[in-house]
Amino acid sequence: MPYTEAVLHGIQRYIDLIPTSLPHAVNCDTKFRNYFIPKETSIITSLTSVLHDSKEFPNPEKFDLGHFLDKNGKFKKSDYFMPFSTG
Repeated sequence: MPYTEAVLHGIQRYIDLIPTSLPHAVNCDTKFRNYFIPKETSIITSLTSVLHDSKEFPNPEKFDLGHFLDKNGKFKKSDYFMPFSTG
C-alpha cells in the first residue's frame, strides 16, 4: 500500500488541482515575517508555492514518487502536502 499511497499523493501534488483556496479573513492585527496585516484583511493562499517547493520536493516540476517514499520503499508523510487547502 505505500506505493499506492505515494501515487495518490504524487498525483495530487503534481496536478495542483485547486491552487488557491477560499479567501480567509484576519481576525486581529497580525505581523507575519516582516509584513503587517491589518484586522479584517482578506487573505488568499497560494498552495502552488508549497506543493512545488524545491526544498521539500526536489525537481518539483517532475512527477516523482520519491517525494513520498523513503529509501526502504515505505510511505513518508510531508507537512508540505496540502492538496486542497490551508486551515
